[in-house]
Amino acid sequence: MRPATLPHAYAYLLSSAAPPAHATARYIQEVGPIEAVRRISADRAPLAVLAEQRPGDHDGAARDAVAAAALHGHRLVTPLDDEWPTEQLVHTPTFCPPLALWVNGRGSLDELARDSVAIVGTRRPTKYGEIYAMDIAAGLSRHGITVWSGGTPGIASLALRGAHNARGPSVAVLGSGIRNDYPAHHETLLLGRSPDTLVVSEHNPLTIPPTSHVGTHNRLLAAMTTACVVVEPGYSDAAMGVVGQAELNGRPVLAFPGPVTTLLFRQSHDLIRTGRATLISDAHDVLECVPALARHERPAPDKTPES
Repeated sequence: MRPATLPHAYAYLLSSAAPPAHATARYIQEVGPIEAVRRISADRAPLAVLAEQRPGDHDGAARDAVAAAALHGHRLVTPLDDEWPTEQLVHTPTFCPPLALWVNGRGSLDELARDSVAIVGTRRPTKYGEIYAMDIAAGLSRHGITVWSGGTPGIASLALRGAHNARGPSVAVLGSGIRNDYPAHHETLLLGRSPDTLVVSEHNPLTIPPTSHVGTHNRLLAAMTTACVVVEPGYSDAAMGVVGQAELNGRPVLAFPGPVTTLLFRQSHDLIRTGRATLISDAHDVLECVPALARHERPAPDKTPES
């Protein structure tokens, strides 16, 4: 088959290629998305590319995705668009960028990735973690920093809520399609609470990815943000996955400590103790510890005594 439009070609590839799809991404750069689809659908692509393809009716899935986008006002952002965050999404041996991204909400993806912080943690935080996740997110928002997180319950959604409360923009990177209500509450939280929440996914809108690919979106959180803040990680493999990818990408990692008697903070303490993360207590510490965000710090109050 030969797709008639670029959106259809990219929607086909997002349906067919299991992320992270290193060989497919390189192949698209080499031959272009439309020609890549033509060869992949005819089983004429290189074996490494074909090995990344999933079974299924990808042409039909692409048509449904493009139709859903037109109906609900989503947009497909590709590496050919001005909105694509080129500086953040660089293909390296340790990081494969998405082939394209479905986006819902206002605001430029590129602009919201420039001065940004990912906030990650457990899905079942203590009250202590809840309070400080929201507080740090709100503080960053007041300083003009975009808060990024996942669309899951717990620290991720609380970080988004903190940004909303401070009337700042936020970005939720989902592990499912942006029109799929998974987890069950995310559509209400992300689309109903604030028009300034940008929702992003590398999966077609109605997709629930197979279990083997759950969590692959966490690499995008680390790559597209300036720094990673860990608040009460608990036993979350997802949160620590973002930390690991942030380290590979050379992004600063900062950890918020908790009571030493609370095991849910153990991984935060370990990150600090081993030098993998810098200890922070509030949003001001984040700005102070990340040189790329330093210009957002507010000047210290003038303490010169009046004459």
